[in-house]
Amino acid sequence: MNIQPKHTEPLILSGRDVTAVLGPTNTGKTHLAIERMVAHESGIIGLPLRLLAREVYARVCEKVGAHKVALITGEEKIQPPGARYSVCTVEAMPRETDAAFVAIDEVQLAGDLERGHIFTDRILHLRGRQETLLLGAATMHGIL
Repeated sequence: MNIQPKHTEPLILSGRDVTAVLGPTNTGKTHLAIERMVAHESGIIGLPLRLLAREVYARVCEKVGAHKVALITGEEKIQPPGARYSVCTVEAMPRETDAAFVAIDEVQLAGDLERGHIFTDRILHLRGRQETLLLGAATMHGIL
Protein backbone atom coordinates (compact mmCIF):
# COMPACT_ATOMS: atom_id res chain seq x y z
CA MET A 1 0.00 0.00 0.00
CA ASN A 2 1.40 3.37 -1.05
CA ILE A 3 0.23 6.22 1.18
CA GLN A 4 1.94 8.92 -0.86
CA PRO A 5 0.09 10.29 -3.89
CA LYS A 6 1.52 9.37 -7.26
CA HIS A 7 2.93 12.39 -9.07
CA THR A 8 1.64 12.76 -12.61
CA GLU A 9 3.47 16.01 -13.29
CA PRO A 10 7.19 16.68 -12.93
CA LEU A 11 8.52 18.17 -9.69
CA ILE A 12 10.43 21.40 -10.31
CA LEU A 13 13.26 22.44 -8.00
CA SER A 14 15.26 25.60 -8.62
CA GLY A 15 18.29 27.36 -7.19
CA ARG A 16 21.54 29.06 -8.24
CA ASP A 17 20.41 29.41 -11.87
CA VAL A 18 19.91 25.64 -12.11
CA THR A 19 16.46 24.08 -12.34
CA ALA A 20 15.81 20.37 -11.79
CA VAL A 21 12.69 18.96 -13.44
CA LEU A 22 12.08 15.53 -11.96
CA GLY A 23 9.26 13.10 -12.58
CA PRO A 24 7.98 9.96 -14.25
CA THR A 25 8.60 9.03 -17.87
CA ASN A 26 6.34 10.72 -20.45
CA THR A 27 5.57 13.83 -18.41
CA GLY A 28 7.06 16.26 -20.93
CA LYS A 29 10.49 16.92 -19.43
CA THR A 30 12.39 16.58 -22.72
CA HIS A 31 9.73 18.60 -24.56
CA LEU A 32 10.17 21.36 -21.96
CA ALA A 33 13.94 21.31 -22.49
CA ILE A 34 13.53 21.67 -26.26
CA GLU A 35 11.13 24.59 -25.85
CA ARG A 36 13.40 26.32 -23.34
CA MET A 37 16.50 25.76 -25.50
CA VAL A 38 15.04 27.30 -28.66
CA ALA A 39 13.84 30.28 -26.60
CA HIS A 40 17.52 31.17 -26.08
CA GLU A 41 20.04 32.43 -28.62
CA SER A 42 22.13 29.27 -28.20
CA GLY A 43 21.96 25.99 -26.34
CA ILE A 44 23.11 22.43 -25.77
CA ILE A 45 21.05 19.45 -24.71
CA GLY A 46 22.66 16.19 -23.61
CA LEU A 47 20.73 12.93 -23.91
CA PRO A 48 21.55 9.40 -22.76
CA LEU A 49 21.03 7.58 -26.08
CA ARG A 50 22.07 8.41 -29.63
CA LEU A 51 18.67 7.31 -30.92
CA LEU A 52 16.99 9.80 -28.59
CA ALA A 53 19.53 12.45 -29.61
CA ARG A 54 18.63 11.80 -33.26
CA GLU A 55 14.91 12.18 -32.47
CA VAL A 56 15.43 15.42 -30.53
CA TYR A 57 17.73 16.73 -33.27
CA ALA A 58 14.92 16.22 -35.82
CA ARG A 59 12.45 18.05 -33.57
CA VAL A 60 14.80 21.00 -33.03
CA CYS A 61 15.53 21.16 -36.78
CA GLU A 62 11.78 21.41 -37.45
CA LYS A 63 11.55 24.36 -35.07
CA VAL A 64 14.60 26.42 -36.05
CA GLY A 65 15.97 24.94 -39.30
CA ALA A 66 18.68 22.32 -39.83
CA HIS A 67 21.31 24.97 -40.61
CA LYS A 68 21.16 26.12 -36.96
CA VAL A 69 21.43 22.70 -35.29
CA ALA A 70 24.37 20.36 -34.69
CA LEU A 71 24.09 16.67 -33.80
CA ILE A 72 27.07 15.21 -31.96
CA THR A 73 27.20 11.61 -30.75
CA GLY A 74 29.98 9.07 -30.51
CA GLU A 75 29.13 7.79 -33.99
CA GLU A 76 27.70 10.78 -35.83
CA LYS A 77 28.61 14.43 -36.27
CA ILE A 78 26.50 16.94 -38.16
CA GLN A 79 27.96 20.39 -37.54
CA PRO A 80 26.69 23.13 -39.82
CA PRO A 81 28.87 26.25 -39.80
CA GLY A 82 27.42 28.73 -37.34
CA ALA A 83 25.07 26.23 -35.64
CA ARG A 84 23.50 27.83 -32.55
CA TYR A 85 22.08 24.69 -30.98
CA SER A 86 23.72 21.33 -30.27
CA VAL A 87 21.99 18.04 -29.54
CA CYS A 88 24.46 15.54 -28.09
CA THR A 89 24.81 12.36 -26.17
CA VAL A 90 25.97 13.27 -22.67
CA GLU A 91 29.37 11.73 -23.40
CA ALA A 92 29.75 14.01 -26.44
CA MET A 93 28.81 17.21 -24.59
CA PRO A 94 31.66 19.69 -24.24
CA ARG A 95 33.21 20.08 -20.78
CA GLU A 96 32.83 23.87 -21.07
CA THR A 97 30.49 26.06 -23.07
CA ASP A 98 29.50 29.64 -23.71
CA ALA A 99 25.95 28.58 -24.68
CA ALA A 100 23.08 30.49 -23.10
CA PHE A 101 21.22 27.26 -22.27
CA VAL A 102 22.28 23.79 -21.12
CA ALA A 103 20.07 20.76 -20.40
CA ILE A 104 21.09 17.30 -19.23
CA ASP A 105 18.43 14.61 -19.59
CA GLU A 106 18.09 11.45 -17.47
CA VAL A 107 20.38 12.72 -14.71
CA GLN A 108 19.60 9.62 -12.61
CA LEU A 109 22.17 7.85 -14.82
CA ALA A 110 24.78 9.52 -12.61
CA GLY A 111 24.30 6.39 -10.51
CA ASP A 112 25.21 4.05 -13.38
CA LEU A 113 28.43 2.13 -12.72
CA GLU A 114 29.73 2.44 -16.29
CA ARG A 115 28.53 5.87 -17.44
CA GLY A 116 27.77 7.63 -14.18
CA HIS A 117 31.05 9.50 -13.93
CA ILE A 118 30.32 11.35 -17.20
CA PHE A 119 26.82 12.35 -16.07
CA THR A 120 28.20 13.43 -12.68
CA ASP A 121 30.88 15.57 -14.31
CA ARG A 122 28.38 17.35 -16.57
CA ILE A 123 25.86 17.83 -13.72
CA LEU A 124 28.52 19.39 -11.49
CA HIS A 125 30.41 21.51 -14.01
CA LEU A 126 28.46 22.34 -17.18
CA ARG A 127 26.26 25.44 -16.97
CA GLY A 128 24.41 27.62 -19.43
CA ARG A 129 25.11 31.35 -19.24
CA GLN A 130 21.42 32.06 -18.63
CA GLU A 131 19.69 28.78 -17.81
CA THR A 132 20.54 25.19 -16.90
CA LEU A 133 17.98 22.37 -16.70
CA LEU A 134 18.61 18.98 -15.11
CA LEU A 135 15.95 16.46 -16.13
CA GLY A 136 15.31 13.05 -14.67
CA ALA A 137 13.55 10.67 -12.35
CA ALA A 138 12.04 11.82 -9.06
CA THR A 139 14.50 9.51 -7.30
CA MET A 140 17.07 12.30 -7.76
CA HIS A 141 15.10 14.68 -5.53
CA GLY A 142 17.22 14.17 -2.42
CA ILE A 143 20.48 14.14 -4.38
CA LEU A 144 20.20 17.27 -6.49
